[in-house]
Amino acid sequence: MHAASDVPVRRRPPVAVFFAVPLAVLSALAVALFALLALAFSNGSFDGGGWLVVAVPVLLSVWLLVGALLLLLGRSWLAVFLPAAALVALLGWVIVAEGLIADSDGLLPLIWALPAGTALLAALPGVRGWVAARRGARLSAERG
Repeated sequence: MHAASDVPVRRRPPVAVFFAVPLAVLSALAVALFALLALAFSNGSFDGGGWLVVAVPVLLSVWLLVGALLLLLGRSWLAVFLPAAALVALLGWVIVAEGLIADSDGLLPLIWALPAGTALLAALPGVRGWVAARRGARLSAERG
């Protein structure tokens, strides 16, 4: 019998990763587009903390893009899950607080579904296990 450490680690990511990465990129682009529109409509005046409306989604989008790369490399699933979950909460709050769901013709729920799907796919047990196995193999290779 072979020990668990003797079993080679799969280099190819699970199928869920191939769905999570494009969803993460689409989520980041969609949120960045809305942040750009908010910046355009504000005419550069950010009174009363209005800069947060632009800065927070942009930072989460950048974090999501970096996380997508890290997930594709098998380095971290949390780097995708955390910003995607934060975007889900932020967009959900904006949609509910502003009552935008009726006026959006289904676009805002679709924009909300992109990071929700990304977070769900990144947190699947197969993805987490693959990342953990890759991390364990990398650490054991470094130790000798």
